[in-house]
Amino acid sequence: MPAKYGLNSYATNCLVADGCVIDGEVENCVLFRGVKIGKGAKIRNCVIMQDTRIGTNCSLKYVITDKDVLIKDGRTLMGFQSYPVYISKASVV
Repeated sequence: MPAKYGLNSYATNCLVADGCVIDGEVENCVLFRGVKIGKGAKIRNCVIMQDTRIGTNCSLKYVITDKDVLIKDGRTLMGFQSYPVYISKASVV
């Protein structure tokens, strides 16, 4: 199944795998299979692994998530280029 981009989505300089659903803004990211990004979410400089779901109006910068992570609506996570935030497998944030 191909990646889907919503009407108001924005993606630039990204590597997006099949099955992703993007309804927010994604920039300088790697998205693995089955990633879902909610409306209004802003994802920058992240690696989002398989089957991760990011809720609406989230803001992530320099974040690495493992498989099956759920980031609830309205969350803000920010690391630094030299020290990214890591979220372990099957976590709920």
